Amino acid sequence: MAEIEDVRSIRVHLTQEQLKNVYLFYGPETYLKDLYTRRIRDRLALDQMNCFFYGADADPKEIAALGASVSMFGQQKLAVISGSGFFHSSVDTAFLEDAETAGIYLVFKEDEVDKRNKLYKKACECGIVFQCRRQPPGEIKKVLSHTVKAAGRTVSETALQYMIEGIGDDITTLLSEIEKLILYIPEGAQIEKEHVDALCSLHFSARLFDLNDAAAAGDTNRAYRIVQSLLAEKEPPVKMIAILSRMWSQLYSAKLLAAGGARTSEIAAHLGVKEFAAGKLVRQAAKLKFEKIREKIDLCEELDLSVKSGLLKDTDAITLLTVG
Repeated sequence: MAEIEDVRSIRVHLTQEQLKNVYLFYGPETYLKDLYTRRIRDRLALDQMNCFFYGADADPKEIAALGASVSMFGQQKLAVISGSGFFHSSVDTAFLEDAETAGIYLVFKEDEVDKRNKLYKKACECGIVFQCRRQPPGEIKKVLSHTVKAAGRTVSETALQYMIEGIGDDITTLLSEIEKLILYIPEGAQIEKEHVDALCSLHFSARLFDLNDAAAAGDTNRAYRIVQSLLAEKEPPVKMIAILSRMWSQLYSAKLLAAGGARTSEIAAHLGVKEFAAGKLVRQAAKLKFEKIREKIDLCEELDLSVKSGLLKDTDAITLLTVG
């Protein structure tokens, strides 16, 4: 077998096709690696005593020896190996080749692999290899919505989008935050953006983006509340001005690129941001004129200079930039 390229194919394989004895799931999305491992365990339906788990200190010889060991719970065994580093080092490939005859199912979960590595090539040859990439916002929302629905609640599209923009696209982290919301929101109720603001750990940059949203929309009351909240948490005003300045520059670039027909993925690559962040920049920039964005960029530079030269207090500068 070769490396499987798309999510649909790996889902079909794990639910409908005959399982292989070797699996390698690698990449940054821990949620998918754990999900696919659980599906293999569920299909094998092995006794817990025949399931073995290894970490960074895994020994290939010890794993290979599982095949020779006798178990009163059956001959088939599952070994889950996480973060072994095998696919970056020189490891004998024999234990992969012998897995089927030994009745062992091997599942490797790695963050990174070297595709030139002999063990990687052997895994492709005798098993299934799949890269667990970060998922697009649409897929992430499906996972979060399903979790919320299973708990007897609902969640608004606005809240889901806000969570992804404010927390990131790591599904495991997002699910952890969803659990907080489920505990707080009564059964039958809907999770809204204000609940996310109240309970979730949003990135500092995301809160500044929200501040920029309020400032750009002329919502001075909301902008003032966000500024005061950040100041109360001892966030340095100079740092806030610097990040806001960068955001306004990104808005200008995003608007320019979008006007030229660039796709969101191309804008993300050009700006060096995630695609969901680029989408937010494009949406925000569409509401503003080039002149308005340029004025904000110039104001950021003027205020930064005034603060550094001692002509203006940093707290007054951030207020002028966002509320004044």
